[in-house]
Amino acid sequence: MTETSVGPLVLLNPGPACTTDRVRAALGRGDWCHREPEFSELLASIRSGLSRVLNVGDTHEAIVVTGSGTSAMEMAVISAVRAGRSILVVRNGVYGDRLAKIAEVNGIAVHSVTSAWTEPADPEAVRAALAEHPDVDAVAVVQHETTTGMINPVGAIGAVAREAGVLLLVDAISATAIEDEGHEDLHADIICGTANKGLHGLPGISFILCSAKGIERIQEVPVRSLYLNADTYLTGQRKGDVPFTPAVQVCFALDEAIKELEERGGVAARVAEYKERAALVRAGFERLGLSILIPEEHRSNSISMIYLPEGITYSELHDALKDEGFVIYAGQGDLAKTFFRVSTMGELPLPVLERFLTSLETSIAKIRAGR
Repeated sequence: MTETSVGPLVLLNPGPACTTDRVRAALGRGDWCHREPEFSELLASIRSGLSRVLNVGDTHEAIVVTGSGTSAMEMAVISAVRAGRSILVVRNGVYGDRLAKIAEVNGIAVHSVTSAWTEPADPEAVRAALAEHPDVDAVAVVQHETTTGMINPVGAIGAVAREAGVLLLVDAISATAIEDEGHEDLHADIICGTANKGLHGLPGISFILCSAKGIERIQEVPVRSLYLNADTYLTGQRKGDVPFTPAVQVCFALDEAIKELEERGGVAARVAEYKERAALVRAGFERLGLSILIPEEHRSNSISMIYLPEGITYSELHDALKDEGFVIYAGQGDLAKTFFRVSTMGELPLPVLERFLTSLETSIAKIRAGR
């Protein structure tokens, strides 16, 4: 954590997230060559650990890539669609739009099912779009749209995709080890994740999880990228090798984060912890008279999109809270004018969140008093 005059800076943004001393200390294991057997062992530990801890050890194989979550998204999209076919993208936020943009820049035809940023995707609209576009080879959907903190009904959308016989690609980057509907419940063929959100690792390593159908697909598609060709990674990683220089020290941290997660009760315990955090901060927002944009039944367990206090700008609130040691996050697009976001991803004990709520109340009062 960054030190400030009031102590370590607490990140309340949806990644990079705060981590434990144990995970950060893992960065100091040393300088390793990625062509040596010790790195092959580390890579094998991470790959098996990801599938195991996310409860898909019997059904999915992990492919690890050095890059942000967007690198996993791009690897997944370009690996999901065969030549001459199209992708159907569910779009109700910035990250659904990003999935579509990735397909477009890689020359993949895109069909869209679009709804308002405040509305969960409609599985029946997906069904209708698949009937209208028989060339669709894969459906892509974001599980947790961090644009607004909304959860999409990925399980129901996946059932529609399976009925149609098309591959399901899920961007679970902001849902991994956080949301109730876990990876094993999604029945997705390609799942995108990253180290530095619900897994509490550090930024710089991402991954995709592939079912047998997903692996078959990535071996069928044309090569669309040198760096992000999933089949190249899979072939190498099965032998303990990587095609390009990885972020070795960030791999140390991810390996430690996976061990820490398992020791602390696994995904079930972490999801329960996230629910407890969400309940705490949302009760605090209500007490302060601050409303949340997304209805309770569609909210994620980690992000709240909150109306700015009347007469206070985001910049004012951000700067006041940073002086108190907390970093909040702006809304996106037109929502930036009216909302701010608070994320409880990462290592955030309840007393820290209680202190944040006190600082939020104090900051609002100070801003208003200074006018």
